[in-house]
Amino acid sequence: MSGKMMRKFLSLVTGILVFAAAPSANAMDMGVQSAMRLSPVSVEQSLIGARISKFPYIITPKGGFGFENRDNRDDLSIFTIGCGLDYYLSDNPLKPYVGADLLLDFIDERESDSSLSFIPHVGAEYWFNKSFSIGADVGLQFGTGDYYESDFRFGTATTIHGTYYFGGQE
Repeated sequence: MSGKMMRKFLSLVTGILVFAAAPSANAMDMGVQSAMRLSPVSVEQSLIGARISKFPYIITPKGGFGFENRDNRDDLSIFTIGCGLDYYLSDNPLKPYVGADLLLDFIDERESDSSLSFIPHVGAEYWFNKSFSIGADVGLQFGTGDYYESDFRFGTATTIHGTYYFGGQE
């Protein structure tokens, strides 16, 4: 990984830690989220994350993996780490939101490469009860770095997710 990419990654981790530590504990709820990210400009991936909620903000540090056999030539395995930040627009059981994900992909083709993606998105989350929700979002993916002979990528991205909250939202 290049020095510039490493600095971006360390900035991301620092931002996650500062945001997660800043809110008071009595106003937060935490949960676990499982998601599937679909995009024509990158590999479809399974992600899992810790969902930290302090209404109306949601932060989701996440990690995951994906596999792809590109043109029956190269088997790609990808490990992803990153973070999402969302802002709820309503307090109803169906909660629309806006947000963005910043993801760092480590790609192993025949050599290790890395790629950084920024994905602004809009979506909605439906709460079945105070502990469980499902949601989906759609956004635009901007990517840079080494990925399948391309230094820049642009396209759509869709994520479908389910979340279990431990404390139950108030």
